[in-house]
Amino acid sequence: MENHLNVLLTQTRDRKPLAQVRNLPGGDVDMTPQQLRALAAVLRAAADECEAQPMSPKRFIQRKREYLLTA
Repeated sequence: MENHLNVLLTQTRDRKPLAQVRNLPGGDVDMTPQQLRALAAVLRAAADECEAQPMSPKRFIQRKREYLLTA
């Protein structure tokens, strides 16, 4: 498993928060419990940051984020 998760914080057509995860581990990935917890923590952080983004047309900016997986 890679040690970083790349996420684009953006929005849906109706201006709701949206996170595009660029390098999520794909099908049939073997992960230890520690790796699963690290992935869950990073996904939660991305969700929190995504919801905190301003969604109004004048203030919205897409943001690329790279989260470290500390497993």
